[in-house]
Amino acid sequence: MEFPIKVALTQAVPTLPEGPGWWFEPKFDGHRVVLRRTDDTVILYARSGRVVTPYWMDLALAGMALRPGTVLDGEAVIWREGRLDFGAAQSRAPFA
Repeated sequence: MEFPIKVALTQAVPTLPEGPGWWFEPKFDGHRVVLRRTDDTVILYARSGRVVTPYWMDLALAGMALRPGTVLDGEAVIWREGRLDFGAAQSRAPFA
């Protein structure tokens, strides 16, 4: 696998598709991040491919518990006082 990888992007639709093979996930207010666990470390990439590990070091440290070779594509969010805090996530890094 070549890194950084291109992530699948969401697309708004008027109705949800039906039938086998469809998966859905909620859209959270955060930043799209790809986590890559190597033999020695964890590297986090923004959607643009930029390395953002220093801005999400808490996720990188948690990712060290994963098996080397693991790659996760998801939304990095901050949960504060019982809700998602987009402002806190936004302040982590300028994701361009």
